[in-house]
Amino acid sequence: MSAAHRETPSPAALNNAIRTLWARAGEQRRPLTSDEQRIYQVLVAAWTEATQAGQGLAA
Repeated sequence: MSAAHRETPSPAALNNAIRTLWARAGEQRRPLTSDEQRIYQVLVAAWTEATQAGQGLAA
């Protein structure tokens, strides 16, 4: 499936994924691994894009 046909997760779903990532590392009392850091960066970028798109629709 191409990116054009993929549904974007809601800001709330992205925020939940970010919180879950941090919680798992926190439960294990460790920093994020390098893979987790890359996932975190992608999630935050997607969350930022989703929240800005939502603000654009409201304006």
